[in-house]
This record gives sequence, structure tokens and C-alpha cells, in this order.
Amino acid sequence: MRTKLALVFIFATSLIYAQQISLNSQYLFNEMLVNPGATGIKDHIPVQLSFRKQWTNFPGSPSTQALSCNAAIYKNLGLGGTFFNDVAGPSRRTGLTINSAYQLILDNRQEHVLGMGIGIDLTQHVIDESKLITYLPDDPAVLRGYNNKLVPDANVGIYYRYRDMGYVGLSAYNLVQSNRDLYDFQNGLINPLVRTYYLFGGYDFNVRQGNTFKLVGLLQAIETGTMQFDVTATYVYHDYVWFGLSYRHLDAAVAMIGGQVGPVRMGYSYDYTLSDIGRYSSGSHEVFIELQLDTEQTMKSKTPWLKRTTKYKAKI
Repeated sequence: MRTKLALVFIFATSLIYAQQISLNSQYLFNEMLVNPGATGIKDHIPVQLSFRKQWTNFPGSPSTQALSCNAAIYKNLGLGGTFFNDVAGPSRRTGLTINSAYQLILDNRQEHVLGMGIGIDLTQHVIDESKLITYLPDDPAVLRGYNNKLVPDANVGIYYRYRDMGYVGLSAYNLVQSNRDLYDFQNGLINPLVRTYYLFGGYDFNVRQGNTFKLVGLLQAIETGTMQFDVTATYVYHDYVWFGLSYRHLDAAVAMIGGQVGPVRMGYSYDYTLSDIGRYSSGSHEVFIELQLDTEQTMKSKTPWLKRTTKYKAKI
């Protein structure tokens, strides 16, 4: 038991250094999570709640919850936010991200749009010392306490979209890279928030009316020298159900399924772990549910009489 707990601490510590932004297999259904430039680009207001349990049955494995929403609030200006809670072993990371983006229309037909966004983070880092067990009598992780910190940071991204078919974006997170002694080691061990970059893109191929084949790719690079990419292919059947497969390099193979009923969209994914940690875990599970609220623009497209008069203006 003590061996397992020691492994949990080692795992959690390495997670903090190597992956400070939570992993998400269904990012393609919420582009704002990886690029603030996508804030407000949709013609509706998506309110999404997600939960991920990574590496089930592994002691201290990460679990992440997130609640996000974004909308076009004034002309081409978008505003959005994400509240997140990320737990891994004895460490917890809870915070809020506020994003804003300007969607620049590049042509008269409004087929080409360039989103330019910024985001502000405020994150609380907490260590629960009651969960730490060490074999070293002078281990500073236990004997010298911990230090709860509120750490501010900033993100930036550009996101180009062609109609409802193709898109590509480049974003950078943890730009401020605040050097904070998050765990109060008092011995010069500094834990900086490392900059992370995302290159994200995809294209939707219309197979036939209502049926679409989607191909998406994501490249993640961390300034520690870590790089990872994944490729996802999904098939949408008659606009209300989809299934897909994804491969994350040297990490996992992912199966996903989901559907939409009215304004409610739901999805589930299962990650089959390909790395060595797969020997000790039963894969990863992720679910999300999204409520798509109509805006005045979508109401007008559904009710043509709104285009001719403001007498019956829709209530949003």
C-alpha cells in the first residue's frame, strides 16, 4: 500500500511538470478549450459540462471537470469562460478562464473568418499533505508543508474558419509563465507554469445530404521539450448521431460516440491506453453534455418573419 501511495506522489509531481493543461479527447466539440480565437464563432450559445476520469484503477489518477460557455455578444466580438477543477493524487488545480475574441470577416460573402482571441487565467494550486507518504525522513514535500497559490496567466490564439467546412488555429497558453514556489519547498525548487502551444485544424467532407466525414488533427508542444499529436476521424449520420476513432501518439487509441436531440448534444469517449501505464489502468472515460441556446441570429434563420419586423423580437 505504501508503495502505491509513493507512486501516486511521483506520478502527480511529474504530471504537474509535464502536463499542466488538462488532457481532453473530445476537444473537437469545444474548440475554445484549445484556442481562445474560437470564442464566439458559432451561431448559437454552447453551454457545455464535461467530466473526464483518466487511467481508471490507477491510484491517484487524474479527474477533470469543466463548465464552459461562449457567445457572440456584440457584432463580431465574442466572450466566453471556462471553470475547471483538475485533481491528480494529492494535487488539485481549480480555476477560471475568461476569453475574448474578435471575429474578423475577410470577404463579402462571409465565408472566411479570422478569430483573434486572448484569455486570462486565474488558477489555485493546492496540495493535500495528508495524502503524501514518503520513505525519505527529510523529504521537503511532507516536512516543509505546502503553499496554496492563486496564479494568474494569459493565453492567446488565432483561429481561421472557412464556411462550416475547414478550420485551422494556432494558440499559446501560460504566456506569463509565472515562477511561483507552489509547494513552499524553501530550498530553491521553483515550479514554473510552462508555455504550451497548440496547432489545431480540421476539415468536414460532405458524403451526402446530412452525412459528414470529419478529419481533425491536434499538435501540442510544451517548452519542456515534450511534443504530442493526435488525429481524429468521425462520421456524422443525418446530423444527429456520430461515431469516431482517434489516435494519440504513443499514448492512446480512442473510440467515441455521441448524438444530438434538439438543442442537447452529448458525447462519450473511451481511451485505450497504449503506454506502459496501461498495465495498471483500465483506460480513460470522458463524457460531455452541451445545451445549445439560440441567439437572435439563429432565431431569424428559423423564423423568416423576424427578418422583416422587430415587432416579434425573440426572447433569448
